[in-house]
Amino acid sequence: MVKAVSNSGPIIHLSEVNCFDALQIADVVLPSAVYHEVTRYDKPGSKELQNSHIPVIQLNEEEMVFAKRLCGAYGIDVGEAEAIALCLSRKYQLFFTDDSDARDVGELYDIEVHGTAGIVARAQSLGLLSYEETKHAIHDLHERSSLYMTERVYRIVMDMIEKER
Repeated sequence: MVKAVSNSGPIIHLSEVNCFDALQIADVVLPSAVYHEVTRYDKPGSKELQNSHIPVIQLNEEEMVFAKRLCGAYGIDVGEAEAIALCLSRKYQLFFTDDSDARDVGELYDIEVHGTAGIVARAQSLGLLSYEETKHAIHDLHERSSLYMTERVYRIVMDMIEKER
């Protein structure tokens, strides 16, 4: 199974629409900063995360130094920087984030980046979610979650899942 590091956004947004299990599209790990960001403030996904078997990784000193450099150079948050540092140092193939700046930095380092909508669409293509479940989740992500999704992106994702049907 492909390995991924997630930032807090997808965990929070998937939980808001009752799709936390869509993270099963990959073997997901979290940097400790992401875990603490979600659980410390009891954000959506906190309980799901605490009850999951998703490993929480403490970065080594070299990874921490690199993550701090990313924060300073690109203005991204600690969780995002730790996730990118883990992807690079431990050869994780995917980075899950909904933050556009973190996405840009990940892509700058040739990391394949997926947001919450892409995770849900991939869960459908892998048979983890039915077409109806996927359609409902994408609609809820657009209409009632804290994820900012433009109408254009919403239409693109809906067209994509329709083709997977």
